[in-house]
Amino acid sequence: MPGSETQLETTDVLVVGAGPVGLALAVGLARAGVDCRIVERDPDFRDRGVRGKGVNPRTLEVLDDLGAADAILARSLLNPKLRTYEGSRVVHEVDPAAANTATPDRPYAGMVLLAQHHTEAVLRDRLAEHGGKVELGTELVDCAQDGEGVLATLRRSDAGTSAIRARYVVGCDGGRSTVRKLTGIPFLGETWEEERFIMASMRIDGLAPDRMHIWNDARFGAGALAIVPLRQDDTWAVHAAVIPDEDGVLPAPTLDTFRRVFAERAGLPGVTLHDLTWASTWRPTVRMVERYRSGRILLAGDAAHCHSAAGGQGMNTGIQDAHNLAWKLAATLRGAPDALLDSYEAERLPVARAVLAATSAQHRTLFSDGGARALADQFADLTATAGGDFTGLSLGYRGGPLGRDLDDATGIRAGDRAPDAPCRTTDGPTRLFDLFRGPHFTLLRFTDRPGPPLLPPLPGLREAAVQDPDGHAHRAYGLTGDATVLVRPDGYVTLTAGTPDAEQLRDHLRQFAI
Repeated sequence: MPGSETQLETTDVLVVGAGPVGLALAVGLARAGVDCRIVERDPDFRDRGVRGKGVNPRTLEVLDDLGAADAILARSLLNPKLRTYEGSRVVHEVDPAAANTATPDRPYAGMVLLAQHHTEAVLRDRLAEHGGKVELGTELVDCAQDGEGVLATLRRSDAGTSAIRARYVVGCDGGRSTVRKLTGIPFLGETWEEERFIMASMRIDGLAPDRMHIWNDARFGAGALAIVPLRQDDTWAVHAAVIPDEDGVLPAPTLDTFRRVFAERAGLPGVTLHDLTWASTWRPTVRMVERYRSGRILLAGDAAHCHSAAGGQGMNTGIQDAHNLAWKLAATLRGAPDALLDSYEAERLPVARAVLAATSAQHRTLFSDGGARALADQFADLTATAGGDFTGLSLGYRGGPLGRDLDDATGIRAGDRAPDAPCRTTDGPTRLFDLFRGPHFTLLRFTDRPGPPLLPPLPGLREAAVQDPDGHAHRAYGLTGDATVLVRPDGYVTLTAGTPDAEQLRDHLRQFAI
């Protein structure tokens, strides 16, 4: 490998890949004060088209914690109505806003639609606010690790090869991950070769711009044709299943092809497709890794698991991987036991396995005859989707390695998502999510009789005596009296108790180097 270690650039964490997952990880690391470099093979911030356009409620909570939710929502279309057709005839319409309503404990409801490149732009802005930037045109071509770190060889489009020494490397570089291949981690599963789709971003005149439009076909189910509005660009995402001709050749994803497919399957008068800006072909790949970690090299997002697009869970699961990993890397770098990083796989691999199973089942339902009605029902109420809760809000890590329940003073348990609620502290009215926001642990003391803090001031810990005059927190956390809840930086509960003594809390916090 090039260079000598005495001349090498160094960093704590090298993030490979600057899609939504890599950027979320870099933002999480940067806000925790970790020295982080993020590299991207592409030479510019090109339009990545319509991939990853659905952001679910749990991912919005993650983005809220990273300080990005408001910017995401400002660019998004929230809970569009969904209209299904048979040819030119409307057969069904649903309004997701009717069922997916916000509540005090769940401030984000339903699915927002936003082209992936806008999500990336918002996260790049957040990274810049923390002093970071993406190193474009920079590709990882080799890496070798030892007990102290990883020596990574980078090829830059404008400067040849160089090397960097990182204490950890995280591959967020997609389904064809170079990091995963160099590490030798198997990527098990299958590609559904018999199913092919074309997708594009374009302008369309003549369709109601506040609705998703879905056409069903006995050959393709809801995959026959789907047209989805993207508010920020005044463009539409178009997806269509295709089959090869008699010579085995698939139609190219050109504007003429999409016009022909629309005419054949929809036939709506007065609709014009024009100004195609991006197009691609796609086939479902259902794969995941055996492990998320090999020594000092870790994987996140599509590098670790690829799903069917049904349910829109790929990007969401990946961003949540990143949020789980960022604080654990930060804690390990400041002295937490190495076993803390093993909890990343212990918590996230079962989630990926469950999401893979749910999205595969949903794919078979959607892309069968009658799939359009199934898709409408899915968006009508994300929590009641057959095959899984696609809000992500029920996800948790109960029984995991980082949780501890000292008694039964709370209905919520260690490993559960920590809900939001309006409340009061000695500083005045606030929300629990406002207390959580940041790279710290949050020690909540639910009591009507605020007393002295349970612990002396500790770096990385915020303690708050919480009053709950409207009872929202008591309902969300299952409280009947005074209680203490310790919340991790990623918004999951790690300890519950009535009134623990200081040593019990300190003992639990030591595993996180707090």
